[in-house]
Amino acid sequence: MKQSINKIIQIFVPLICSVAVIVFTVLCMRNFREGFFYEHASVITSAAVSIEIIYIGTAVAFLLKKSQIVYKIMLTGLVLAALLLVGLFVLQVTGILEKIRSREALLELIDSTGVWGPLVFIVLQALQVFLLPIPGTLTVGVGAFLFRPLEAFLYSFAGIFIGSLVGFWIGRVVGYKAASWLVGKESLDKWLEKIKGKDRRLLTAMFILPIFPDDVLCFVAGLSTMTWKYFIIMQIISRAISVAVTSFSIGGNTIPYNTWWGILCWTLIGAAIIGLFVLIYKKGDRMEAWFLKKFSRKKENCEENKGEPEKKD
Repeated sequence: MKQSINKIIQIFVPLICSVAVIVFTVLCMRNFREGFFYEHASVITSAAVSIEIIYIGTAVAFLLKKSQIVYKIMLTGLVLAALLLVGLFVLQVTGILEKIRSREALLELIDSTGVWGPLVFIVLQALQVFLLPIPGTLTVGVGAFLFRPLEAFLYSFAGIFIGSLVGFWIGRVVGYKAASWLVGKESLDKWLEKIKGKDRRLLTAMFILPIFPDDVLCFVAGLSTMTWKYFIIMQIISRAISVAVTSFSIGGNTIPYNTWWGILCWTLIGAAIIGLFVLIYKKGDRMEAWFLKKFSRKKENCEENKGEPEKKD
């Protein structure tokens, strides 16, 4: 029964998304009333639909060749495209799109949604960590455009932190099979092999720099010897650094790129991040031992204090 349901899902989800992408591309193009898209609607529609058909056909070819990693990435792209087009169509039909003429107008519109706008963004940020193969840097950048820098940082950090915990939980509790299905067996095995014997030190350093696949590494961490407590503390520090740098660097609104002090600040920030990476990579074992030693001492002192009888006057 379970296998039958999985097969139905595997067939209908790509089919529905494929039809939705093509149909809503045509509908969205017809709803433009002015501008470049309106003037060249027929050409753009034909080109877009042709590209979409080729994309869908390529995804099917990878599925038939049993290239699951590539197929899942392409399927995710198809699902996202369908959601974006449906969202665009709704904005067109409701007339909201016409009101968005600037970034300030967009910010006002998001503010008018109350908690729902930020909440949806936080959920999407969490999903991109353990379900949607989208680079976190890209989604944080989108957040910096949709929200103000500090809000983008807080919402992105909250979503990514939650998603990271879910990824670690899947690796630790659900197990290897679930993790390999979500991120791909080849990718998972490759990173497990690379961190073998030095998982805590190497993973901590990797989470700091944006060049490593943080989302995959959450599953890898769950399958390693890393404890929950260490992972949570490490995520708070490393994610805060990476998300803050991206959130406050987009557009140069907080620290400008066109002034001498702005360039100096970004140079120092980059040097500090690289220095921290090197320090953790080389001295990670000693830092971890020092931290655990300090923590264990505090814990022992607390237990001793609890065991001592209260002194009476």
